[in-house]
Amino acid sequence: IRLSLVGSEMCIRDSFHPGSHKGSGLQKGILRVVEAIKNVLDTHDNPCRLLVETTAGQGDSVGCRFEHLAEILDRVQSPQRLGICLDTCHVFAAGYELRTKDGFKRTFAEFDRIIGLNHLKVIHANDAKTDFNSGVDRHEHIGKGKLGREAFRNLLADPRLRKLPFILETPKGQSPGGRDYDMLNFAMLRRFVG
Repeated sequence: IRLSLVGSEMCIRDSFHPGSHKGSGLQKGILRVVEAIKNVLDTHDNPCRLLVETTAGQGDSVGCRFEHLAEILDRVQSPQRLGICLDTCHVFAAGYELRTKDGFKRTFAEFDRIIGLNHLKVIHANDAKTDFNSGVDRHEHIGKGKLGREAFRNLLADPRLRKLPFILETPKGQSPGGRDYDMLNFAMLRRFVG
């Protein structure tokens, strides 16, 4: 498993949240996202892959259910140029369990059945400040939030995820002891690598 503070060998500009349907309805929102992605792919001839990121489910957001992402992938019909970024905080806040072994297995079985693990290209490793199924996107330091250490043990023990880059999006700055928070979070994740 490659744990990264900055990215991987893949040419990834960034992942993006699919946005909000702004009250127009989920289906119209998904269709707008698909059209926008197609426009980007049609006008930018480069080897970069766009990654649609899972969302937490706040407000009228698109992308908090695996079915939303599967429909976007299906409608864009460009699997070599489009993939998924799974954010641990977001999926937890959207109601996907990661804290227990059984919950983790169910979540990734559902992801594989609905989207396909072959479409998963990167993981944003973030703990969550808010509760399970809260719909609120607030990142926390690894092992310090509502997800807790067991979720990251489960994640890093899964052999299917070993070749994926993991990117920290935890809060930045210095700890009260003067250590860089990124390095502390990175060290915490490394403890869970088997």
